[in-house]
Amino acid sequence: MKKNIFLFTILCISLIACNQKKDSDVNLEQYSKNLIVAKQFYVSFSTKDSITEASLLSDEFKWNGPAIGQDSLSKEAFMKGDKEVMGAYSDIKLLGVDYYPGVDTTLKISSEVRVYGTWNFKSSTSGKSSKAKYYAVFKFNNAGKINELTELYNVEDMKKEF
Repeated sequence: MKKNIFLFTILCISLIACNQKKDSDVNLEQYSKNLIVAKQFYVSFSTKDSITEASLLSDEFKWNGPAIGQDSLSKEAFMKGDKEVMGAYSDIKLLGVDYYPGVDTTLKISSEVRVYGTWNFKSSTSGKSSKAKYYAVFKFNNAGKINELTELYNVEDMKKEF
């Protein structure tokens, strides 16, 4: 009888442990949802749909750009700059793009979205094409909105052909 109770207890503990989701599973589920938003962000930027793009950003949004010594920008300042870029360039496309979940300081999977790719674009005034290698990290709030975006690329790549 004691042996049966012991085995039953072990079985119950095992079933409970197996049914509990690991943090990494939860983070991967959230990453999948966040990835959809990040992709929508790029589509709206490439199609110059600033209204949709702005709707994907939280009110507390912060943008960290590639310029050395530049402070992070608010949602309003970022959108103003984005509209200027949309006007200066045409045929804006992110190619060779790879998406990965973020990792925390202990190298465990987080729900952030990391992006690698190459931006291809054409000057609206000269018609010359150029490209820039690109890396970004998206962070999201609990409502699924983009709360922070860090982008790294060589700004000079955007100017050298123009």
